[in-house]
Amino acid sequence: MSDDAARSRRSHALTGGLAVPRIAKLGFATIAFGIVFDLSEHSFALPAHQAATGFSIGEHAAHLMVLIGMVVVLVGVIVDGIHTARRLNRP
Repeated sequence: MSDDAARSRRSHALTGGLAVPRIAKLGFATIAFGIVFDLSEHSFALPAHQAATGFSIGEHAAHLMVLIGMVVVLVGVIVDGIHTARRLNRP
């Protein structure tokens, strides 16, 4: 079995056969990076560097990265929905 066929089957199983917008893929990658960043900050950040609120600047930045990724995914889905609606309404 080739790698392309296996990748295609995994992709079909994950998405139900629907195409995932490129902007949403970028958002998923941003979320994944933010989660890794968040895990590293929570695991390795020194308690001496923590702010008065209990979170270091790095932890806040990691949470912001995940939030930005969520917004990018949402924008990608909305933009794709608008484009699909316009394609379906063409005479």
